[in-house]
Amino acid sequence: MVEAANADEALVLLQDGSADAVFTDINMPGSIDGLGLVSLIRARFPDARVIVTSGHVQLGHFDLPSGASFLPKPYTFDALIKMLKVPRRLQSA
Repeated sequence: MVEAANADEALVLLQDGSADAVFTDINMPGSIDGLGLVSLIRARFPDARVIVTSGHVQLGHFDLPSGASFLPKPYTFDALIKMLKVPRRLQSA
């Protein structure tokens, strides 16, 4: 597990193979928010696992790009781990 301070760092980590999954908040520092990051990831790294979280908004199945999942705050560590274990083909399509 590695941490990125912003969307640009997350994209670099995906590019160099340091990460194969991204867990992002919608509200994040930098010029790109979490939803913008998800769109970039789907376009550049279609096989990456993407989980979005927020304590301020609720997102439904159709609010996220295909293959991204939403985990509302507050969440438990167990809920996050369970979501990471769901096969990609069963995530939101």
